[in-house]
Amino acid sequence: MEGEEPKIGLALGAGALRGLCHLGLLQVFREENIPVSFVAGTSIGAVMGAFFAAGKDLQLLIDVAKHLRLRHLVDPIIPREGIIHGKKITELLHLFLQDITFAELQIPLAVVATDLQCGTEVVLQKGSVVDAVRASISIPGIFTPVIKDGQILVDGCLVNRVPIDTVRKMGAEKVIAVSILLPPLAQQLLKNVADIILQSFDVMQLQLTACKTQRAEIVIEPNVAKFSPARLDSVEECIQEGAEAARRALPQIRALLQT
Repeated sequence: MEGEEPKIGLALGAGALRGLCHLGLLQVFREENIPVSFVAGTSIGAVMGAFFAAGKDLQLLIDVAKHLRLRHLVDPIIPREGIIHGKKITELLHLFLQDITFAELQIPLAVVATDLQCGTEVVLQKGSVVDAVRASISIPGIFTPVIKDGQILVDGCLVNRVPIDTVRKMGAEKVIAVSILLPPLAQQLLKNVADIILQSFDVMQLQLTACKTQRAEIVIEPNVAKFSPARLDSVEECIQEGAEAARRALPQIRALLQT
């Protein structure tokens, strides 16, 4: 009907620990009462999208994130399917999301993972939100994959780094995409196996992401390329940049709501 705001879809992209910038951005969306009808997230975008869709206290999450250390997230194992088991991060997700299901969320959510056997995108929208998010963050070689319904599920970044098309299929009429900027490859320091694996993902995704983000009405690109995707020593600055990126985009978003 005339005068109604369009249904806004929010597509939250991957970016490993740089994706903590999503917290600052989402907090600004809350403060500014930006109406979001659908959320889709990949990898760290799925984590933050789940918190947002569940109506969680984002300021509390920001405060917790500032005190996170890798020991809170990492549980190394003898390498077979990955170097991190993922039990610790699953427990942390359960702490905030409990046993919430997709049907219980305040905002419809889609979580993007990859079926490693077929190389296809898997969109998770039913059952346990924590289980879906755990699949979406399973960076191959780092986290052990999730086995579900005969599928070997790993990080959705392999097939859909910024799930614009996913949230549009959910019913979004206009899409705001959050694409985490990647640094120039030559400037990255490769100190360990995690850095090497994440750099490999960046190489693979550079051109693909540029093409896909052109399909969104608004693309927000938090300038977090200078922060490490595998360390937590700049969390506060990363979150702040997410908030500032959201504020820079507010004039565009307000105009979009009027179209």
